[in-house]
Amino acid sequence: MIDEIRAWDIEVRDQVIDLVRACREVDGHSPLDEAAVLRLKNRGLTGSRLWLADRAGFALLHDGGLELAVAPEHRGSGLGTALASAAVEEARTAWSHGDHPAAAALAQRFGFARARELWVMRRPVGAEPALSGEIGIRAYTDADRDELLRVNAEAFASHPEQGAMDADNLAERMSEPWFDPAGLLVVADGERMLGFHWTKQHSPEVGEVYVVGTDPAAQGRGLGKALTIAGLRHLAGVLDADGEVILYVESDNTPARRLYESLGFTHVAADTHVQYRR
Repeated sequence: MIDEIRAWDIEVRDQVIDLVRACREVDGHSPLDEAAVLRLKNRGLTGSRLWLADRAGFALLHDGGLELAVAPEHRGSGLGTALASAAVEEARTAWSHGDHPAAAALAQRFGFARARELWVMRRPVGAEPALSGEIGIRAYTDADRDELLRVNAEAFASHPEQGAMDADNLAERMSEPWFDPAGLLVVADGERMLGFHWTKQHSPEVGEVYVVGTDPAAQGRGLGKALTIAGLRHLAGVLDADGEVILYVESDNTPARRLYESLGFTHVAADTHVQYRR
């Protein structure tokens, strides 16, 4: 039975967490993106709708965006179709984290077309590129908050997820256990921030080029590459020697892909997230 859940209580939270964990263990990717996880953690179901099939699967709808998960042992039973049917009327977009064939089939059935590809790229820790000493890069301080938000908004004005980060969302991210001010690197000209690289450590073995943003007015000065290298060197200092660094990049962002490839990042087809639209 599929029920629409009205209250984000402990029992519901634990069911969703268990489903996410089971899917991640089998698929290698979480069925929820970071924005959805933070919303549920900090705001519950405010502004969202959740359909839950006990511990077998769920559909989560927020602002027209649909994310769906079916426990591995219940796949192939028609549950994904049933969950999508319950939630799809108000959905304009849907994510498949990992580019699953079943998700592609569901998308076609409900009139969604493949619209975006988000790549995961990876490189091993070690042999970090040299960093020029001409660009002054330092760690973030609380006084940088407003400038960080400004640069982020301008750098990601066309990015529907990252560009929407406001002060509350920034505070939520900074309250996460992984946040380390030393891993948020900035470069500034006086009081004006020119760019930043926010790194993220998932575990002793895995780090992430989380966000690299530069002020559009400062582009063309090599700041993005310098900040990326600085972040890689920071991560090399906190990760295990045999660890890896990951990042997410839009598949059609050719300049960014070329930069990351020049720094040793590679991509395989299985590391692809797909957004469908109708």
